[in-house]
Amino acid sequence: MKFLSLLAAVLVLTVSLSAQTKTSQPTFAAAGMDGKVIDMATLRGKVVVVNLWFINCPNCVEEIKMLNQLVDEYKDNKDVVFLGLASNKKSELEKFLKKNPFKYQVIPDAMLIILSKFGTPDKSGEINIPFPMHYVVDRDGNVAVKAQGIKGIGFVKNELKKQFADTPVAGN
Repeated sequence: MKFLSLLAAVLVLTVSLSAQTKTSQPTFAAAGMDGKVIDMATLRGKVVVVNLWFINCPNCVEEIKMLNQLVDEYKDNKDVVFLGLASNKKSELEKFLKKNPFKYQVIPDAMLIILSKFGTPDKSGEINIPFPMHYVVDRDGNVAVKAQGIKGIGFVKNELKKQFADTPVAGN
């Protein structure tokens, strides 16, 4: 009986410690729509907001207006970067973005990055990626927020407020 109690205590401690461990930022370098290479390693020291999306995802498209407002709120803050990793080809995105402007720095053809750096294998080993997905990476390179969907934008906003508590936001 003592052994089972000890085992249970160790399991609880292990689970609570793993829940407190911060995840390191995904590292990648890729060209944006403008052809300039964006390298996560060079963004250390800045807060990076990442959105995973694609043009045929209704929820992804629906939230673009809200995400643009978020970019506008922080437009004068040089310590935050907004990246939109899209699974679509650059030519498809060019057409889409003419009708639906997105103020994030969009990275086209990012499916391999999305799968390899943000995918989570399920029990059968298949990689699952819910779209849209939001991440906030803090200045130290730790993932501070991972949240899905339009509701996830609230978590992103709250984390940005926390990260920049001492910095005025545009329009305030």
